[in-house]
Amino acid sequence: MSKDTKPRKHRHKRHYTFMIISGDSDGSTKRLHLNHFKTQLLAYLIFAIVLAIICFIIYSAMTINTLRGIQEQQKTTIDNLTTQNSELSTDNAKLKTEVEQLSAAINKRLEDEQISAEEAQALAIPSGFPLTGTASMTNAVDDTNSTTITELTDENKDTATGNPIVIFTAAEGSNVIAAGSGTILTVTTDAKLGNSVTIDHGNGYVSIYRNAGDPLVTEGSEIDKGDIIYVIGEKNTSLGYQIQQDEKYIDPEELIEING
Repeated sequence: MSKDTKPRKHRHKRHYTFMIISGDSDGSTKRLHLNHFKTQLLAYLIFAIVLAIICFIIYSAMTINTLRGIQEQQKTTIDNLTTQNSELSTDNAKLKTEVEQLSAAINKRLEDEQISAEEAQALAIPSGFPLTGTASMTNAVDDTNSTTITELTDENKDTATGNPIVIFTAAEGSNVIAAGSGTILTVTTDAKLGNSVTIDHGNGYVSIYRNAGDPLVTEGSEIDKGDIIYVIGEKNTSLGYQIQQDEKYIDPEELIEING
């Protein structure tokens, strides 16, 4: 062997021995011999298992925290929805009450309007007495071809012709009034009784007031039942009163008796 040749170093193989001591009464022991490679492999395996367990624990903790956050968020959402539902229930109850009150008010208004309409219709029928105070009454007919009005008697009631008319004789100081509400259709002179006022009641009825006094109304004006048309004085105590229904003359006494 030359002087320049270095002696070789021998690598010593490491061996590990693991002792397993039994818990039996005999106290026997068992040895497990592993070389270096197997020992490292076992260590890596144990490290991987421990690392996996740690990761699992961390993941589980994160998952639990996430689920708790979701649970808290859901609880908050449920609480908010419960509050909103309670508020909506309260608002719904208020709206229901308001609707009921509004419905009752509308129904009351419709009833009042219906009553008012019925009252207006009743007032528009010329069924009232056309004079204030008392007056005598005579049935007569008015023939447009005659210059006078013919009073009906037992002798001529079957032969007299003309449109039915009632002649009232009133006391001085009383008034001729509208027998029903309506619109003044005409105010004209009358060859037989002085002046004539015609009221259109808007329901097919027309009432005519013929008197020698000065009319207190004008054409086109509205008039209510009971409004004054003439004032009875010393020279105009007679009133000729006529009614048309659908452009045909009817007996005024019959309408007054039925409705007045």
